[in-house]
Amino acid sequence: MKKWLIGMLTAGMLFSLAACKTSEKKETTSTESISNFSEAVKKSKGDTVTFYGYGGDEKANAWVDEVITPAMKEKYDITVKRVPMDIDQILNKLTTEKEAGTKKGDIDVVWINGENFYTAKQAKLLYGPITNKIESFDKLMDVEGHNSNYDFGVKIDGYEVPYGSAQLVFAGNKDKFKAGFPTDTQALLEYAKANPGKITYTAPPEFTGSAFIRNVICDIVGYDKVEKAAANKEDLYKVIKPGLDYLNEIKPYLWQEGTTYPTTPAELDQMFAAGQIDMSYSYSQMHVAEKRSDNEFSATTESFLFDKGTIANQNYLAIANTSKTKAAALVLINEMTSESAQLKKAEAKYGYSIPPFDTKKLSEKTNQALNDLYKNQGVLSLEEMQEKQIPELQAEKIPMIEALWKEHVLHE
Repeated sequence: MKKWLIGMLTAGMLFSLAACKTSEKKETTSTESISNFSEAVKKSKGDTVTFYGYGGDEKANAWVDEVITPAMKEKYDITVKRVPMDIDQILNKLTTEKEAGTKKGDIDVVWINGENFYTAKQAKLLYGPITNKIESFDKLMDVEGHNSNYDFGVKIDGYEVPYGSAQLVFAGNKDKFKAGFPTDTQALLEYAKANPGKITYTAPPEFTGSAFIRNVICDIVGYDKVEKAAANKEDLYKVIKPGLDYLNEIKPYLWQEGTTYPTTPAELDQMFAAGQIDMSYSYSQMHVAEKRSDNEFSATTESFLFDKGTIANQNYLAIANTSKTKAAALVLINEMTSESAQLKKAEAKYGYSIPPFDTKKLSEKTNQALNDLYKNQGVLSLEEMQEKQIPELQAEKIPMIEALWKEHVLHE
């Protein structure tokens, strides 16, 4: 704000000091000093708000267009503009705006988590705290829980609101795994040796492939040791080396003998559906249900986890510091995380997403509705998934692990 005032005063030939003060007051009133949700609703009527996020998920896009956009117009007279853009481009745009001193940019609400939240928070690209101004957060979520306070080990401090749950879940055709699914790394290695070329994973930095590698490391080394390791490559390598050694041991038995890897989860799914490989995976717990519903996976495809658990996290919604309509952005986040909207998002039509809610805060009717959606779909129960969750590692360690995989596995 100080730099902005200096700039405005330098342009004194164009504006009087009184005009500057009026402008400052208007800016503060319309954006920064929003004390609660009700005030945000009053101030945002008639506004247009943008939602920037990954646009490659057609079902998620349809949910925004068919559920959120009409609701926002009907309830609040707010127009929603969905802008598909990868998060790295979003952060670059926000950084450029910050460096240029932009006060009112194009980006309002951002879909974000993990390393990207860490980067955005460090660079002060986000507006907040906002959780105290979002009614759905206190009403529906576990405000004291880990995922409401930490995102990949980074303190949230109220700068983002949980939007959806994610957990690494494996998919296999039970007809291929006669002796049962490989629910630990040793069983996976034995299966790979007995069935050469039928197992593979996506190459980091693709985020699910990166999660698979971290999960393998945690299964072998133990989550606590990796979590407590110093956040520098040399010390981290000493701790995770047994996991990297395992990945080298299994490498000759992978698809193409580990000389190359699929680049995207979609490619992995296509290979699995075509019978080239026997196992796929996803960060979406309902991935098998969705693919079976779309007739892409056979009815004998089922989900499974490692016995020691799989990595779980949440994705979030945040507001850009340069948002031109922070009040409307708060209202949009509240609507996108509301009970009615999230229940629609949990339907097959919109991708079977699991809401980021505290089930203890939901009515018996809502909990039953969620359980009914997921029955007989080849997926695990919500209880089993929650029992077998490993928290995400600190965001700063993830690129280090990816670099170590590249040095000690990919190039060996």
